[in-house]
Amino acid sequence: MTVGPKSRHVAGKRAALGGALLGLVLLGLVVAWRWTAWPGAAREQRPNLTPSLPHDSVVANSADPRWTFATPYRNVRPDVKYVGDAACQSCHVRLSKSYHNHPMGRSLFPVSTAPAIENYGHGAHNPFDAAGFRYRIERRGERVLHQETALGRSGKPSTLTQSAEVQFVVGSGEHGRSYLIDRDGYLFASPITWYPQKGIWDLAPGYAANNPHFGRPIGPDCLFCHANQVEHVNNTANRYRLPLFRGTAIGCERCHGPGQLHVQRHQESGEVAGVDETIVNPRQLERGLREAVCQQCHLQGEQRVLRRGRKYFDFRPGLPLQLFFVDFVKPAKYQGDAKFVGTVEQMIASRCYQASNRSGKMGCITCHDPHGRPSVQKKSTHYRARCLSCHGEEECGLPRSVRLKQSAEDSCIVCHMPRTGSDVNHTSITDHRILRRPEARAKQPAIDWPIDVETALVPFPADGGGPDLVDRGRDLGIALMDLAEKQPGSAARQLSARALPLLESSLGTTPADAPAWEAKGSALWFLGRSEEALAALQTALVHAPERETALYLAATLALRMQQRRVAQAYAERAIRVNPWRWQYHQVLVAIHAQANDWQAAVEECQKTLQLNAFSLASRRLLITSYLRVGNRTKAQAEFALLLPLVGPEQQESLRHWFERELR
Repeated sequence: MTVGPKSRHVAGKRAALGGALLGLVLLGLVVAWRWTAWPGAAREQRPNLTPSLPHDSVVANSADPRWTFATPYRNVRPDVKYVGDAACQSCHVRLSKSYHNHPMGRSLFPVSTAPAIENYGHGAHNPFDAAGFRYRIERRGERVLHQETALGRSGKPSTLTQSAEVQFVVGSGEHGRSYLIDRDGYLFASPITWYPQKGIWDLAPGYAANNPHFGRPIGPDCLFCHANQVEHVNNTANRYRLPLFRGTAIGCERCHGPGQLHVQRHQESGEVAGVDETIVNPRQLERGLREAVCQQCHLQGEQRVLRRGRKYFDFRPGLPLQLFFVDFVKPAKYQGDAKFVGTVEQMIASRCYQASNRSGKMGCITCHDPHGRPSVQKKSTHYRARCLSCHGEEECGLPRSVRLKQSAEDSCIVCHMPRTGSDVNHTSITDHRILRRPEARAKQPAIDWPIDVETALVPFPADGGGPDLVDRGRDLGIALMDLAEKQPGSAARQLSARALPLLESSLGTTPADAPAWEAKGSALWFLGRSEEALAALQTALVHAPERETALYLAATLALRMQQRRVAQAYAERAIRVNPWRWQYHQVLVAIHAQANDWQAAVEECQKTLQLNAFSLASRRLLITSYLRVGNRTKAQAEFALLLPLVGPEQQESLRHWFERELR
């Protein structure tokens, strides 16, 4: 995924803009492009909701592995249609019923039909205060509303408040539930998550450090692992064609592939002797392809990059995952253990997995039945039996009497796969490293990351998917730039310097690659080469005229270079592509302020604050704009709203500033 997730602090990262007023505006432009930890809105393993814009611009003549990969399974081809779970249920009654009680079969619901597991009472932290805001959740029949109110420095609620109706529930409720807001086909996340392990409401993962309020876009990297099927509009961050979902929760065909041929065959001729090539049965795949079915969602490292010309939902079970996207992880020396999504990497590093390399025996479904889960009463027995299918009971170094003191069921996983903490609030996960000695427990790496940009990211698996993948430099270059967006200035520049030659080499052979041009533009910008950066972004827009991130970056960079007309044209195009992103309107505010068009600045500030009521930079600029058009009354009213939201020292300087503005 990816999920995705480009936090860009323009004034801080790119150098100060000319003019204090313009600098103030752009200081507020923090765009949450990639979601790196969204457990509830994330896969059932990790909350992740700030997506990067997917690298899905299709390049002409790029070979589609769904046509070219040699496989006996005919349903991997792109012309085979999905038929939906109802077509499977008529023949597979027992499996279907069991699967739809599995967390994967409960990954996403409309709010109106979601099983009620939340508690809306005061004892469940409703309302709760966090990071300077008060959050309230209200259920009205089949509707659910989330509300966010800014707290003054005294801790009392201010009059600045924002609310949204949530339409979809994300997550089975095993680890967390997050909530989606549908704005005419544009999907956003709520900042509120339900944590069932503690039975409380709290901020969604990642929001304590960087709170995008109700403005975090939900990209296809997130929905790829939470929804059955969606049709993402190319080059947008979070727009989808209606109807939004083709089946909400993850369905049968996500693991078995499109079912059209399989249904037709059984309607025409009934049972099939031997292997049925019309449908993929993961148990019959060789280990690498079998694991790819699980890894499409359960493998997620630091960065996931779509391969050239591919989209997330292009992947078909029975095909290699690396033909569609490449996952990059930290090198081993940087790895820590308190990670929410990391079970695949942990398992593959385990001695159990590595010792079964020849037979290809061990994998995810060795222990996990994708069609159902053992009951709480049978859980220990089930997993103990899976361990004993390879290990003899006598291999355990502890006498049975000692083991029974630790676990009445003589559970293997209590010692060897204990539950651990994670980087997601209120959530614990199971350690999949299957350590032989429980006391050799996880240690955090002593080395900060990234340091050595030569090895900041490595592909997973280490061979990058095989020698047939010749474009690894392009993918690594894009991954390094996605990583650079989250780093302080010096690290970002080092990563950019590493990524730039990789991207230039790739573009030299395949120039019609908008994602690579955009990444190159970002690298050049970090390196202070503004004119070249803008040219690269403009080239990206030649190949993908409505590419949302490139439009926004080109508008912001052109404004920095005081090319107002160019900046305005790009900003207005970005707003046409996505009218719900407040940052795009904020760029227009800066343009109007730079041109001393204060009435236009007032109007654009108001649009910005309708989308994000808590942008203090926008409110301060609105005060200035009101004063410039002679409306002191509204300026004073806005100042009264703004003052309680800052600390005592800031209040004093803010008062001095306002007095100067009044004079």
